[in-house]
Amino acid sequence: MPTYTDKRALVIDDQEFVRRAVATMLDRMGFAEIRQAADGAGGLEACGRAWPDLVICDVEMEPIDGLVFLKAFRGEAVRMNRPSPVIFLSSHSEAETVRQARRLGVDAFLLKPVTGAELKRRVDFVLDAPRCPTGAGTA
Repeated sequence: MPTYTDKRALVIDDQEFVRRAVATMLDRMGFAEIRQAADGAGGLEACGRAWPDLVICDVEMEPIDGLVFLKAFRGEAVRMNRPSPVIFLSSHSEAETVRQARRLGVDAFLLKPVTGAELKRRVDFVLDAPRCPTGAGTA
């Protein structure tokens, strides 16, 4: 069973309840540090302070959504050679959004509402997968 006591996670969602719920699940999984942000801009700012080992990000947010965040995050990951997996959260899965996210290097998707068991399966999968700076695209 994987342990995450040396890992940092970042949860980005404009719904405070969802952010807190996901952060609580990650805390129960044993993550060393869990940061939270309300949108993509806040997420990028948080990455500037401490690079995460895992990002869990909502797709639909204002003013900076998950796709814009992912593009900027992947660009920075290449520059720094610090690949980290990104899991997208969404209430629905529109085909074009999924295609665009895959092109940008998302690693996995989770539909809301998220359960602890589903989150753990995805986290275990993406953190165990081989990484390259542009993302593995293992969604």
